[in-house]
Amino acid sequence: MHTLLEDSSLSKKEKSLLVVGLFAARREEQAMLHFTEVAIDAGNTVHEIAELISATIISRGIPTWLSGIDAISKAIELTGIAESTLETHRISTFSTQEECVSYYQSEFEQLPKWIQYLVDYAPDTLLKYSNLRTTSLRDGVVSRYLKELLLYAINLCDQYPKGIEIHKSNAIQLGATDTVLQDIKTICIYAVGIQAFFND
Repeated sequence: MHTLLEDSSLSKKEKSLLVVGLFAARREEQAMLHFTEVAIDAGNTVHEIAELISATIISRGIPTWLSGIDAISKAIELTGIAESTLETHRISTFSTQEECVSYYQSEFEQLPKWIQYLVDYAPDTLLKYSNLRTTSLRDGVVSRYLKELLLYAINLCDQYPKGIEIHKSNAIQLGATDTVLQDIKTICIYAVGIQAFFND
């Protein structure tokens, strides 16, 4: 039925999970719930759906989570499993601006202007956002690689060049090939039409 979800450079399991996250971020709940069924059938778990959706909060805010909880509820309904919380691993947190700046210098070739402005004008936000970002993007039940691909897709669909550049670069550093990026563009064309092809 969904030929775009057939195994290619990304598996059907990965693609269907990404599509759920993309529609959650776009707050297109009917499509999100449909693809939640596909994602569960492809072998995704409640925890994987929840973790991927939570990673989008750093890009599109809490409304993504508010939409996404319906996907999580649907996944619980489909599996019959209200999985307990996974054991959490200690995640390093930042306590100073200097630690945050050092982190972003390791993430980007140069300190992005948007981070410098947080340093200069909103240092409390810098600290809290940086801790949220590292927590959201860590490797967990879903890899950082897939999370970066989702954020790349969200920004492609929304035609946001800075976000495209950041998350495409991160995905490539984590191993994304041209074929993988093309798979993401195909998913985006499915979601928003041909405009997605011209955004990158």
